[in-house]
Amino acid sequence: MTNRFLHLSCLVLGLLLVAGCQSKGPVPGEASQSGAPAPKMGTTETTGAHPGAANPHAGMGDPGSMNGDPHAGLGIPPVGQAATTIGDDGMLSIGAVALKVPGSWKVTPPSSSMRKAQMTAEGSKGPAELVVFYFGPQGAGSPKDNIDRWVGQFTTANGAPVTKTDLKELEVNGHKVSRVEVAGRYASSMPMQGQANAPVDDQRLIAAIIETPSGPYYLKFLGPDATVTENRAAFDEMLNSIVPSP
Repeated sequence: MTNRFLHLSCLVLGLLLVAGCQSKGPVPGEASQSGAPAPKMGTTETTGAHPGAANPHAGMGDPGSMNGDPHAGLGIPPVGQAATTIGDDGMLSIGAVALKVPGSWKVTPPSSSMRKAQMTAEGSKGPAELVVFYFGPQGAGSPKDNIDRWVGQFTTANGAPVTKTDLKELEVNGHKVSRVEVAGRYASSMPMQGQANAPVDDQRLIAAIIETPSGPYYLKFLGPDATVTENRAAFDEMLNSIVPSP
């Protein structure tokens, strides 16, 4: 009797184990018993976002690297490496083009990843800064859009819009160049961390947009009115020196 009971118990246990193995639950890609689609593996329905899912912060500029750049926060990624090395011929390659750095100007490491190159020029009212921006083949708006924005950053001493500007369309070694010059009270249109920038009186900007097959390059020479004026000829000589990079 005892042996028969043990044999029967083992038989029942074996049947239960077989039934358990045959019931594995829903298989990915198959419908469940209720008719609803089975959960897809690797998605928010199961174990969290798929590794290939879009980064929710993709396209947003790095807040720590804006440093007053006029296009910071537009979702335009920095492209290429910064230019800091001057050749024996005095030429500095900034990507698709190279230009000759004025002898008295100093090339400095860019303070932002958005800047392709950066220089300083000394003058009677303190230093002025030239910055080169490059945002890839797509650029950052039309030349007119950029020039209008730059001019709009200047007002007269009583806060009225500046109406006197010097705009020229040039052709330099096969490159179309738009050059604009404006002076007055300057206030950046991109305040940092939501704080308004205090306007600065007696400032001058000489800016240029160089169009290339690889996209436009933006040159902005900004600083005290007197300093920029004193270095105007050097800026124009540099602008007229542009050639395709070797």
